[in-house]
Amino acid sequence: MLATRACYCRTASIPCRSLARFSSQLNFCPCACFRGFHLTPSARPDNETLFRSSSRWLCNDDLQRKVRCAPFNPDALEQIACDAVGAERCISWTRIGEGSFNRIFLLRFDSGAEAVVRIPLPVIGNVQRAVASEVATMCYIRERWITNRSRNVPLPPKVLAWHSSYKNPAQTPYMILEYAPGIALYRRWPAIEGKMAGAALQSIFELEWALLRQVFSHHGSLYFAEDTLDSDECSRPLYVHDDCDPAEVNRKLAAKYRIGPTANREWGRPGYGDVDADRGPWPDLQTMIKSAAEFQLRAMDTVVDFSSPHIKLKPSDIPLLRRLLDTCILIAPLIIPSNPAMTAPVLNHPDLSLNNLIVPPDGLAYVHHVIDWQGATVSPFCMQCGVPPAIQYTEGVIPIPDDGSMPPWPNNLDKMSPSEQEYIHIQHRYACRHRGYALRIPSMDPLRGGVWALPHSTVLECLVPFITRCVSDGPLDLRGLLVSLQECWSKIADGPCPIDFTQAEIAAHCEEVEAQSQYERNVNKLHDTIGCLNDGSVREDQLEGAKKKMERCRQQWDERAMKGPFPFYEGAHSYYLT
Repeated sequence: MLATRACYCRTASIPCRSLARFSSQLNFCPCACFRGFHLTPSARPDNETLFRSSSRWLCNDDLQRKVRCAPFNPDALEQIACDAVGAERCISWTRIGEGSFNRIFLLRFDSGAEAVVRIPLPVIGNVQRAVASEVATMCYIRERWITNRSRNVPLPPKVLAWHSSYKNPAQTPYMILEYAPGIALYRRWPAIEGKMAGAALQSIFELEWALLRQVFSHHGSLYFAEDTLDSDECSRPLYVHDDCDPAEVNRKLAAKYRIGPTANREWGRPGYGDVDADRGPWPDLQTMIKSAAEFQLRAMDTVVDFSSPHIKLKPSDIPLLRRLLDTCILIAPLIIPSNPAMTAPVLNHPDLSLNNLIVPPDGLAYVHHVIDWQGATVSPFCMQCGVPPAIQYTEGVIPIPDDGSMPPWPNNLDKMSPSEQEYIHIQHRYACRHRGYALRIPSMDPLRGGVWALPHSTVLECLVPFITRCVSDGPLDLRGLLVSLQECWSKIADGPCPIDFTQAEIAAHCEEVEAQSQYERNVNKLHDTIGCLNDGSVREDQLEGAKKKMERCRQQWDERAMKGPFPFYEGAHSYYLT
């Protein structure tokens, strides 16, 4: 089923991964960091370039920049990098990208070696846990599959050196990674077809096939055994069975790695990281759902400032949200699929988007490296097995029929300009890839197809993520899941449905969702007009021009017609600030 922000008054038949919901907000520009980008040896950038964001925001600018300020000791980090690659000195630093949660530099050395340095930003929340788990995840995957894989299974870059705390000579957590040559798949994705695109699709499928087949003992995130301080975590086996194939490799891995608390940012983001909550490891999906709901209830009681304009939850929504969270706890044991394989703990990449897939600049687009494993989790199969973001088609320009038929062409295609026709052809290509992937996977992977066929597959995939964002983002998404669950309850469980929305409440919800959807479409058009990303960020050199466009748009904005307020104002809601 299609995981969207719909009111769930209707169903769709094409699944997708919901967890990349905010991937389009990333500012990282990976095109600068791959082969073909030639550097001239130069002095190290000044501290302003090293420590601070290169982006500016159309609202909340001071706060957005503050949570992305990440000072460190450049001399010490440079020496650590030299030691990691066996060089005498570093001859150049170049900032090659800035994601929402990391700053990335490419270092070149006198030996000819190159390495990528990633500095995590405070906006992550629990930086130590995020770095420790990401490094362990990358190392685990390389050790698990580097000698036991087909040629098309891509791997993470090799970790050369790392530290997860601020208590080291560099005075910051860091990762030093091998340089991953190639270009991001997004640069080739609009143009390639046939075998070239098929190679990328095959790589993505083989990566997920490998990851989703390995069952672990609990739900949480991967860590090195020495980094799990809890005695129960240290003694808990890595795998659910001791006879994992290949046995020799997995015996070594079982001694080296453990499942610890989730590294998903929602559980440790600023403010929420202080909430006393069960962050795992969890034995099953039921416990995970219950823990997520209790986590948000405790947050409401202890850390949430309901007067803050940054969160969408209004004080008048509090009784409703408590009702929704209590309902989630009530239904948790009742919605678990009868097939235990559908909820088995498995690992997957947290955001298989086009930005994170590194391919050759020409020829067959096999994925050679997969980058950015931050926030990776071992979670229920049903939460990990949707269509990956790189293949999802959510633009809506070309409809994807629910019956599996080919996406239609617009009736007026021949009347469009050449540039408009080119745009439509690209959108149609994307829609066909989503459709083709979703139709082929069930025959290639029956378990995945079985999950997609469940009447509440979207609920299983999205419930925990929507719970953990329900205070910051308001009750709409979570209520939509519960409405959809109530409507299909007879297909899921025996006995009366414990969800008790009245028909009037459901109708009001659907009206609110429709208005919100219209508002979001209008806001997205505004982003395009201004030329900003959907978090309101622009490059520094674009700021003044963007502000002028924004003010012109503000004068023309009609709240009633646009279904909501002008989105850029000081104190406006921001995913990254909540």
